[in-house]
Amino acid sequence: MADKINEPKSFEAAMLRLEEIANLLEDGEAELAKSLELYKEGAGLAAWCTQQLQNARQEVTMLENKSV
Repeated sequence: MADKINEPKSFEAAMLRLEEIANLLEDGEAELAKSLELYKEGAGLAAWCTQQLQNARQEVTMLENKSV
């Protein structure tokens, strides 16, 4: 399970950081310990983004049901 992360300022900021992490890991230049740290950060950010998307879907569903 991913370590707790500092909450990103926005979904978009989290996605940008995830892209940065992916590029750093794909580059293969980081030492093993740093790669593991980046992976954990990325996993935490991905989980946070998933939760934000689920929350948004629930809100849209509630709004759609309210307008029917």
